[in-house]
Amino acid sequence: MGIVEDVDYTEGTAVNSFEQYVDAVLTLMVGFVHLSHNLFAVQGWSRDKGEGQMQWFHFDATRKKLGTGPTVCACPNCDLDCFHKRFFSLYETRLYPASDDEQRPIPKAILFSKERFGDSGDATHRFSVAPLERATGISTRVMVQHFGSDKGDGEWKCVKDSSQFCVHINAARKLMKQVSVSEDSDDDPVEASDENVGLDICLPDKRAISHLAILPPHWAMLPSDLALYSRPLPMRTPPNLIKLTKDASCRCVDGERTFYNPDLAVEVKKCTVYTLIGAFPVEIETQKCPRCPSVHKRRIGPEPRALGLFNYNNWRLFSHELLDDYTCSFTSSETPFESWVHQVDRRYAATENPIRFLGSDTFRLIWFAYARLMKLEGDKQCTRCGVYPKNVIWDGVSIAFARKHVKMDLEPPTFIPSNASSRSSPKAPAKQEWIQEPRLRRQLRAWLSSGGLRPLIKGENAAKEEVLRARLQSLDIFTEVEEGLKKIDLNLARIFNREFGMTTVSEKNEWKPARQYLQLFDQICADESTMQALNRISIESLKDFVNNSSRENGQRMTAIPSIYHVLEREYWANRSYREDVIGLCRWMLQRGADTLARVLSGNRETLPECDVEEKDWERTGCCYAMPQIRQRPRYPNLKYDGKADVNKEQANCRKYYETYSQKRQTGGIMACWCTHSICYGFHIIPVGEGRNDVFSALITRWPKAPERVVYDFACALGPYCWAREPDFFADTQFVIDGFHAAGHTKCSKAAFLKTYSEVDSSLNSINTSAAECGNSGLTRIRKPVSYMTQEHAILYSWVFISVWNRCQLRKLEGRKDRLG
Repeated sequence: MGIVEDVDYTEGTAVNSFEQYVDAVLTLMVGFVHLSHNLFAVQGWSRDKGEGQMQWFHFDATRKKLGTGPTVCACPNCDLDCFHKRFFSLYETRLYPASDDEQRPIPKAILFSKERFGDSGDATHRFSVAPLERATGISTRVMVQHFGSDKGDGEWKCVKDSSQFCVHINAARKLMKQVSVSEDSDDDPVEASDENVGLDICLPDKRAISHLAILPPHWAMLPSDLALYSRPLPMRTPPNLIKLTKDASCRCVDGERTFYNPDLAVEVKKCTVYTLIGAFPVEIETQKCPRCPSVHKRRIGPEPRALGLFNYNNWRLFSHELLDDYTCSFTSSETPFESWVHQVDRRYAATENPIRFLGSDTFRLIWFAYARLMKLEGDKQCTRCGVYPKNVIWDGVSIAFARKHVKMDLEPPTFIPSNASSRSSPKAPAKQEWIQEPRLRRQLRAWLSSGGLRPLIKGENAAKEEVLRARLQSLDIFTEVEEGLKKIDLNLARIFNREFGMTTVSEKNEWKPARQYLQLFDQICADESTMQALNRISIESLKDFVNNSSRENGQRMTAIPSIYHVLEREYWANRSYREDVIGLCRWMLQRGADTLARVLSGNRETLPECDVEEKDWERTGCCYAMPQIRQRPRYPNLKYDGKADVNKEQANCRKYYETYSQKRQTGGIMACWCTHSICYGFHIIPVGEGRNDVFSALITRWPKAPERVVYDFACALGPYCWAREPDFFADTQFVIDGFHAAGHTKCSKAAFLKTYSEVDSSLNSINTSAAECGNSGLTRIRKPVSYMTQEHAILYSWVFISVWNRCQLRKLEGRKDRLG
């Protein structure tokens, strides 16, 4: 809750000033904060300027609640016309949180307000402090203010004592140290902090007087955008009078709108119009709202969209050009509200305008009200990839806000409702690898990585005896591995002997096996499922080749690059395929088909679609171009289903989930991209990024799984999806993009998209860096979002992604035009 730094030069009566005060509290411009029991902290109000003041006061409603007397306020106007008392009488029921525990003791010190400034990390902290525990009367409590970092360094001020070490400041220091330790700790936040920190429970009216949809900025318009109105030129001279029209309305206290009635009386008032170059006093027509109770002082105001103006509250109006300028700034480079507001304020000062610009807190609220009206639709779908792209790229972004701001209505796709269907998927079948014996896999993998028949000896001057001993030991391992492979398949063992045995040792005593066979056997001895290399579609291709080993069928094996490379080498060396090579393909077909059959046997039920109520994405934090067609099922047979993945190194892969944010923040956002850098949607991750985020988003919104899913942890995402919905994902290929492939040292090349694009030129068009490009753009809003509430963080991210997509779509259209 910040202080309103702007100056309003409008003329008004005391009645108008109370209207402004009510509007300011309900829109979070000034504070009315519940501390504990019947105790509140209220911000001072300047009736002359119509803005919040630096001072804060205590407000006690105990006597009124007990029926023994009126409320008590410590502000200077407590015995006169106290706006705090009048506001409390109107909104008393809204000022108490529903979960408030009347039996809980009042803390000695309460941190009730924290207002950050810029990117330095410094903030103004405000405390309500009593010298003794459980002090309830406002006469015993004082306000303490601190400006500095969360560590407690900086300037302290007590309204009662000038000493820097008075009893009140010492109590506030102790509380700040406790809160700072709990926030910086890697452990979960301490419960005690919830007892000491007050929460702002004012229920803000996020709506403005303006309510009609507003065009996107002209530089972000798409050909598909509807011409809602004729865009006016930027305002340079103010109008003489802003009149009421049929679209004029009041944002009524019950959440509805009442529109202008030409038969009722109209009043002319003063307002301020803020533009990109300066602010002007202007007259505006208003009308008393017949719907709202008269005590609320609500008025119907104009909808000046046709003038290029945004009417926030009948006192402050803003040009679309000004608000679009901030949108342009923060989507082009990292621009927090504070920095941009300072820039505009200096521009105002340079013109010697008597009206200065708003404070950053005030402008932030106004911009978000404006953003809700921007018609940013139809921009989360690529014109080339269609509604459901066949190649999708998923990536998590560290755009996170404080967990203390997370609300109960946050609902990512991973949310499992109480009425969700239960699926019968059992635990994933064991022994899905090509070689089922773990010891043989490890032995073969170690032998290949250590140099085969020419083992790698550390040191350049190794003795001949040592080299000979290592060579003999390697030959013994070779024989042992060959015997193990014979028990699996004779063709496999025969090829191993021919391609890795003594015949591959050159006259210079160098071991030189063919690269194609090295890649194939690296895949065969990997600790990964056969489905990583052979999904349902590629099994059918391999079956065609085994049944008819023609040249044409061999060339169609690009879906299995390891086999394709071997077949190409065999054909160009012999102009045919040897029997043991065909036999090897037959064995791989049998192993892949057996694994697929066992995986599919766990859950052959069709994944049904159902009617799902579309919820407000601004509240749920889940915004995708495609509608939700299913609920995320539950899988009772899978012990840890629905739980967050653990951020630790996996045994079979050195690539692990990065910690995108510290524990006191949310897990960032998960975004889905097409290969043209168009974001198809995103959702807020409450805790930490995991496979469940991608799985749940695909299950709930795709009628048919994509052909190819690119993800930086695809080697684990595939088994996760196949264990739950094997039939739905049986045709899907899960691959790792080139940017993250270097971290997967124990994954076979079957897990990398680059492996497939080397043999299939059609895959070269897949821009796997699309997500990284988008994510690098999203980092521009990382700092501002980290200080935002949940709803603001969601809306801010939504606007950025919409503008990003529009810029990308305009580039695609421009490229299309240039190509004719």
